[in-house]
Amino acid sequence: MNMDDMYLLLSHIKGIGYKTIQKIDDYFTDIQNFDIVSDEEIYKIPNISLKIKKNIVNYRSSTYLHEIKENLKKHEMNYVTINNSNYPKRLKHIYDPPHILYFKGNKNLLNEFCIAMIGSRKPTNYGVFCANKISKELSALGINIISGMAVGIDYYSHLGCLNGGSKTIAVLGSSIDMPYPKQNIHLMNNIIESEGIILSEYPPGTEARPGYFPMRNRIISGISDGVLIVEASEKSGSLITMNYALDHGKNVFAIPGNINSFMSKGSNKIIKEGAKLVSSVDDILEEYDIVYNNVKKESEYQIDLSKDESKIVTILKNNGSLHVDFICEHTKLNIKDILGILNILEIKGIVTELGNKIYSIK
Repeated sequence: MNMDDMYLLLSHIKGIGYKTIQKIDDYFTDIQNFDIVSDEEIYKIPNISLKIKKNIVNYRSSTYLHEIKENLKKHEMNYVTINNSNYPKRLKHIYDPPHILYFKGNKNLLNEFCIAMIGSRKPTNYGVFCANKISKELSALGINIISGMAVGIDYYSHLGCLNGGSKTIAVLGSSIDMPYPKQNIHLMNNIIESEGIILSEYPPGTEARPGYFPMRNRIISGISDGVLIVEASEKSGSLITMNYALDHGKNVFAIPGNINSFMSKGSNKIIKEGAKLVSSVDDILEEYDIVYNNVKKESEYQIDLSKDESKIVTILKNNGSLHVDFICEHTKLNIKDILGILNILEIKGIVTELGNKIYSIK
């Protein structure tokens, strides 16, 4: 068996993860000869449980390897190992890279420039807007987006990228044949059909578990060229990805949020601690010396407005976020008309409610 086969085989043996594979790799000088090593030698491997050693002895065969490959064909799934030239180069150099990645889609994306976008699974309207806007504008510039295909910010980051015309990479906390959450299966199919890629370090038949998501986050950070936190609470799981990014030497960006919003406490905190504040895609591009020409950002498109709509837009531009009562004071219009106009402006994509009847220009 070659080394790729050995990593594939080991990853399918119950109880073995990337840490155990690393222990085996460290113990033997040449893992590609692992299939001809004696059972006695396997039982000598240190720091591995007896149960796992028995599983290795029982399943270490070319017959089982053939069954594994047939099952991958059945699921139309491919794989790449750390020994392969197609393995993501940036990921290979982190502290704890997975020895094998299973995937569906365009493997060439794994070594292209990309920005990770992550955030809350229960975002505010503001967070949804920011994820969509920034992702779509980066995508329109040819920048691929990587995220975790969870509900919330992940979902809208992938969606914005697809709408912008570039490719998106999704890293799962389960196997590809058992995607989590199930409601995002349609998104997963769209990613593949749009020449994106779905990734997982877990073999077919692996259900999502809470502990798998932090491990998934190291892959998101490892493959990316930088990590953007769109919206996160003070104890958000997104901050785990940020810590990985710092360990990996990646740029960390964050979008500021409403100081009264619980969902922005994490984002605002990491900006104070040194993450780069992002108010537009320009803040990201300048870190990589990327210059774009003749590409309009969404805010640059002209939209026809009525006299009262223009008045409210001007007031919000001049004053920032305002409660509806203050908008009434500035415009001298009654609150019923104001709410109707604000609703129209939200539909037109110009204004967003930040919560508690506080409005801002998108």
